[in-house]
Amino acid sequence: MAACIGGSLQDSAKTAVLNKLNEVRARHGLLPVSYDSSDDGAAAEAALYMVANKGLTHTPVSTGKCYSANAVRLAGRSNLYMSYRSSETRSMPSEDSVVGYLIDRNVSSLGHRRWILSPFLGQVSFGRVDGPVDGGMYSMASVLRVMGGERSNVSAMTTDFVAYPHGNYPSAEFSTSEFLSFSAIASKTSASANGSGQVSYAAAVVTVKNGSGQSLTVSGQTANYQGYGLPNSLQWKVAGLQANTAYTVTISGVSVNGVTRQFQYPFRLQGLRQCTKKATRRWPLLTERLWISRS
Repeated sequence: MAACIGGSLQDSAKTAVLNKLNEVRARHGLLPVSYDSSDDGAAAEAALYMVANKGLTHTPVSTGKCYSANAVRLAGRSNLYMSYRSSETRSMPSEDSVVGYLIDRNVSSLGHRRWILSPFLGQVSFGRVDGPVDGGMYSMASVLRVMGGERSNVSAMTTDFVAYPHGNYPSAEFSTSEFLSFSAIASKTSASANGSGQVSYAAAVVTVKNGSGQSLTVSGQTANYQGYGLPNSLQWKVAGLQANTAYTVTISGVSVNGVTRQFQYPFRLQGLRQCTKKATRRWPLLTERLWISRS
């Protein structure tokens, strides 16, 4: 790392990340993404900058260690992830970062989740670097490029919303302490035509019922229209979710292209991921760039 060489990942590691991402997307009825190897080197340089400077940033500075123009470019176009632990991190699966973005712990906008679950996501690149940090700790930083190579048309999709969780959901990819979420798809031919001008949750009411028809307590309902992936998101938390129990979510009062709609979908949790203290600490960092409207 002293020579600032990011190195390169084995094809198997990149394939594992792509497969995990597409496995998650398939669960939501989203089209698969492809891998763009042209940015592999730049992604590695960005990940190296994060490890060398012991933290995540979307705006690397020229005074930082292992600074490069590629690091700046990829840091500003990617979801970033870092793990710390007291032993070597090189054995950690690279696809852990995909799960981290999906759960999106303590990120109120759910921007990471919205990027990887964006219907218009078309291509990704991935980089990873591991290295020692202070106090006998080790870190792994990874960079998943989510901007660049977007789809312009997703009419092949049969669904008109993205919900999390949806259908049967594995325990390792859900946390009872984090937000559930929903995004309506108002346009399948323009990513930017899915924002506050087309979708409104001002009158939305979320109801979650178990198989016996009992309503669970919904709290923290908020909406976000920033351009992280699909530029609309409704999120909320639910008390009392249990493993291996079927639930039905009903969202009424959603305005889509001026028409008030109701959406309904099921989910079932296959075991639960509870918040526990672990030796490994993980932080994803949300990219701050937004979709730019195009005329």
